[in-house]
Amino acid sequence: MRKRCYNPKCKDYKEYGARHIGMCPEWRDDFEAFYNWAITHGYRSDLTIDRVMNNKGYSPGNCRWISRKAQAQNRRTNTHLTIDGHTKTISRWSEETGIEDYTIIKRMKAGWTAKEAVFTPKGMKPKRE
Repeated sequence: MRKRCYNPKCKDYKEYGARHIGMCPEWRDDFEAFYNWAITHGYRSDLTIDRVMNNKGYSPGNCRWISRKAQAQNRRTNTHLTIDGHTKTISRWSEETGIEDYTIIKRMKAGWTAKEAVFTPKGMKPKRE
C-alpha cells in the first residue's frame, strides 16, 4: 500500500498516489495499528486488501479482505455490460453463461449487442429480426 500510494517509482503509483489515493495517518505511521486491524478484520494469506470505495484511500472504514478473484471483479478498468437492467462485468457474465470473456469481447467489437454477445451459444450467429 505504502509504495503504491507514496513512491512515484512504483509501477502502480499512477493508479494510486497519482490519483491522490493514500493511507490514513494511523496506518501510514504505525504498522502495528494496521496489523492489529488486519488480524481482527479477517486477514488470511489467501486474501487481499480491498478498498470498498475505489476513489477513497486505505483506512479502517474503507477496507476489507477479499479473494483475488473478487478483487479482480472490482477493478475500475473492468468493462461492465447492462442486459435487461442487470449490470455485470464481462467476466461475471462469462461465468454465468459459459461464453468465454474473449468471445464476448470479440463479438462486441464485431457490432453485436451486449445481449447477443453474452447469450448466443458459441458457433452460432445472433437471431435478428
